[in-house]
Amino acid sequence: MTFTPTTKGSFIAGIGLWLMLWLGLFKMDEIVQDTHLRRFVSSQGCVRWISQHRSTTLLGTELINYGTHGISNPDGVVFAIGGTIVNALMIFCLLPLRSFLKRKS
Repeated sequence: MTFTPTTKGSFIAGIGLWLMLWLGLFKMDEIVQDTHLRRFVSSQGCVRWISQHRSTTLLGTELINYGTHGISNPDGVVFAIGGTIVNALMIFCLLPLRSFLKRKS
């Protein structure tokens, strides 16, 4: 496969979009200001659920990723592959490392 500038841009855009979504998850407590809503939605609660259901989370994010961008357009697939890499790293590497470091301190 030849990596054209468009393909590289799609890949980087996929990485950037999913990084922004994951960072938004960590800022969810600051975004949700309503105390009644905060009881149901919190970043710590979401991270705890993701840690307990890693495979389900990865399947859900990939369903959204490929369902939105499709598999018929090569640039959309490369965009989704960038998102897949970010999602897998977050779910299986960075979130467990984050919880391990929190337990240690």
